[in-house]
Amino acid sequence: MNELKRQNNWYRLNTYSKARGVEAMIEKKKIDWLLIIAYLLLSLIGLLMIYSASSYRLLTRDQPPASLFLRQLVFLLLSWVLLFIIQRTRREILLSKYLAIGLLAFGIFTLLLARVPFFGVSVNGAQRWVSIVGIQFQPSEIVNVGMVLYLAHYFQTAKTTLQEMKRPLLVLFLCCVLILIQPKVAGVMILLFLAFVMITTVQVPVKLTALLFGGLLISLFLIAMLIIFLGNNDLLPHMFMHVYNRIRLVGDPFSDPYNQGFQMIHSYYALFNGGLTGLGLGNSITKKGFLPVAETDFIFSVLVEELGLIFGIFVIGLLFVIILRLFMRSAAIENPQIGLILLGTSTLLLLQTSINIASILGLMPMTGVPLPFISYGGSSYFILSFAFSLCLKLEREEGILNEVPQTS
Repeated sequence: MNELKRQNNWYRLNTYSKARGVEAMIEKKKIDWLLIIAYLLLSLIGLLMIYSASSYRLLTRDQPPASLFLRQLVFLLLSWVLLFIIQRTRREILLSKYLAIGLLAFGIFTLLLARVPFFGVSVNGAQRWVSIVGIQFQPSEIVNVGMVLYLAHYFQTAKTTLQEMKRPLLVLFLCCVLILIQPKVAGVMILLFLAFVMITTVQVPVKLTALLFGGLLISLFLIAMLIIFLGNNDLLPHMFMHVYNRIRLVGDPFSDPYNQGFQMIHSYYALFNGGLTGLGLGNSITKKGFLPVAETDFIFSVLVEELGLIFGIFVIGLLFVIILRLFMRSAAIENPQIGLILLGTSTLLLLQTSINIASILGLMPMTGVPLPFISYGGSSYFILSFAFSLCLKLEREEGILNEVPQTS
């Protein structure tokens, strides 16, 4: 009976709107302004810091100081247009299996394309980027969001048998292997944790989930110890030596101050220089050659150095406003597919934020994971904005449906 009522929601919505103006409520009152304001503030702060962190380096290379700023601005504006378009798109399209499978399939295809010399772009020995018509992006970022949509669609009804679980696990395994051979260990970790959270939420009791999560953390620790052992005995494959170097320097980058520990040490200096209130916008010292490409992974260090720890906490607070808001809405929404999309998106943002900040503080190895909506990277900003816009649209309309009076 309840399922029949859910199927008639849109009929009730259309009938109710004629008498009560639900359409106007969707357009105005039900927009989650807390999410919108946090997203816009993060976007503008990130744009400002990208210019500040990159302009000096570009000037020393006789390049236009605002070039990266302008590139990011283009993606920012395109993302805002996309946000508006998604708010006008029927939710049946956004929840369709064609979008979920299509986005994930495109991500897997571009992961394969990264291995093709003409399209794959190698940076510092890692082939993680793809260049298409002059636009470079990391396929793993598309795979993350595609996996969220795919798992949300697949598990909108409970899957309990091993046969039913086989397909998503095989897809997850394929994506992890393709990301690992780039190599990008942090990308595999993010994807595994993301899938773990979404699958256990709908399939596993809470107590067992806690045990599995503890087991996953222990497994990661043991893998790190194994990498250290193999690296110390020259048994580790060369493609993973950067992982070994980063793990061994956790907590003590000063043991290799002029090589592997160089960036981490100067990140510490930046955080120390900033203090509570900062040196002033544009006055960072470490961005002047001590933090290479500071506008990407270490942009938070430059932000704290220039604007202070208090402002840095404010920025992290904005990120957690979005994360916690999506978490709470995912638990309150009745539609399991929409709930999982919100849960997956908030988990992805939480993982990226936590990993970026933890690596800057020296609590874990440097990973190359950007700070959401802040770090330079137009494609990363665009795909995260797509996921955010999707959540904004779906949670808004689901809230309207829950308020429509039930018919007898």
